[in-house]
Amino acid sequence: MTAILKRELKAYFTSMQVYIYLALFVCITGIFFFVANIIYGYNDFASFVLSNFNYMIFIYAIAIPILTMRMFAEEKKHRTDQLLLTAPVSVWEIVLGKYFACATVFVIGLALITVFPVIIAVKGSLPVASVISGYVGMLLLALCIMAIGTLISSLTEEPVIAVVVSAAAGFLILFFSSLVSFLPNGTVPTLIFCLLIVIGLAVLFYVDTRKLWIAGVALLAGAGITAGLYFWQKEWFMYGLTTCLNWLSIEKRYEEFLNGMLNLSSIVYLLTVTGVCLFLTTQVIAKRRWR
Repeated sequence: MTAILKRELKAYFTSMQVYIYLALFVCITGIFFFVANIIYGYNDFASFVLSNFNYMIFIYAIAIPILTMRMFAEEKKHRTDQLLLTAPVSVWEIVLGKYFACATVFVIGLALITVFPVIIAVKGSLPVASVISGYVGMLLLALCIMAIGTLISSLTEEPVIAVVVSAAAGFLILFFSSLVSFLPNGTVPTLIFCLLIVIGLAVLFYVDTRKLWIAGVALLAGAGITAGLYFWQKEWFMYGLTTCLNWLSIEKRYEEFLNGMLNLSSIVYLLTVTGVCLFLTTQVIAKRRWR
């Protein structure tokens, strides 16, 4: 994995991409810092900069997708992935090497913008706990979106498509709670939602195993569990759709960090989503490797 990590970092820092990214990262953060903390005099860097919605759109829906697009999509486009896939390293080492290289670039950018809260601390009063939790949340959310972008990059050979789809995923994450608020409540929408999940899982089983009977068993088991839950907890189905989706919302988890709360369940949730996306990426690469 170390060899892949070094290879990727060298590729990043021998191109203009990473320098443009870091320059934009620091400049955009500096603009928001200047307006919120210098002009208006707010002392909370996390609440007035890191949580600014326009700033979050720039970081999570524009900057990070530009970083992740080259992971696998660019390799496939230039046919250099064949050298990587035939190298004497495991698929996990390939995926993690590329992922940690991308994460390293982001952490460097994160380290550079620590100068702004330091300026506040020197010139005034800084809510340290809020800033620390905001930085932790920013890092965890970035790692999560990077993992999603890595998965998307492994599914296409066009970097532009990887950027557009990753950006769309970033926008969806940031607007998720707003979209959920428009969904209807009630038993029928919740049942439809549960059945769609069951059908989706059955399709995944079939795609992975190519065995119809396994998909059928998964479908029947899921339908049985849904029916059992309906008769056991019927009242939950009245608001189950929005309750479930709000619980799944990555945006709401991120808001907890910006409000100064280091919630263990939110940390575990974001790391779990990250791990699942990286696992799925290894499955995609493994199938391509043995094709």
